[in-house]
Amino acid sequence: MKASEESTVTRVDKQKRNKHRYNVHLDGEYAFSVHEDLLIKYRLLKGEVVNKEQLQTILEEDEKHRAYLDAIRFIGVRPRSVKEVKLKLKQRGYEPPLIQGTVDKLLDQNYLDDTQFAKMWAEQRVTFNKKGKKWIQAELAQKGIDRSKIQEAVEGIGEEEELTSAEDLARKKWPTLSGEEYEKKRKLYAFLMRRGYTPSIVGEAVKRITGESIEEFD
Repeated sequence: MKASEESTVTRVDKQKRNKHRYNVHLDGEYAFSVHEDLLIKYRLLKGEVVNKEQLQTILEEDEKHRAYLDAIRFIGVRPRSVKEVKLKLKQRGYEPPLIQGTVDKLLDQNYLDDTQFAKMWAEQRVTFNKKGKKWIQAELAQKGIDRSKIQEAVEGIGEEEELTSAEDLARKKWPTLSGEEYEKKRKLYAFLMRRGYTPSIVGEAVKRITGESIEEFD
């Protein structure tokens, strides 16, 4: 970008790799690229004259636009927590104020909601991934979810729902275990504990699979 007060748009080319972005040339030299929405908004057409202040505004708005689109694409793969989006934008090289502004906009538009995210995550993990509440709590904490929201999410998992999850997992694991009956039960108990199920859930799941409670072979 030139240091003169005003510059003239001499050429505008659509990028080959990104059909929504355009390369803008000022006074015969490449100056910057911009999203098509801003190209239209600011009428960056050949022959148009822009000053330094306008250019600065355009570049700042384009960066905000890029950050927003990067976040939307990231969320589009699957729901994300606020912390995950912030980390992704940081990895993309955006500065903290811009990251926070982008997140605030997504929160206002309900694209981000840690309460709903935590509930969805908990339900999905217990039902399809066969994880217990303790495991889920640890995962949500890593994703930056507030403790109260984590508690609300795991409380939404019914005891029978968690027990069914543990029992399903135990039935698949049981035939793969080696050793005497006593040792197999010990291994099954330890396996379920590592998956984040509480001792009471594990004990009941083992009992349903083996016909004996954990106390009976302690």
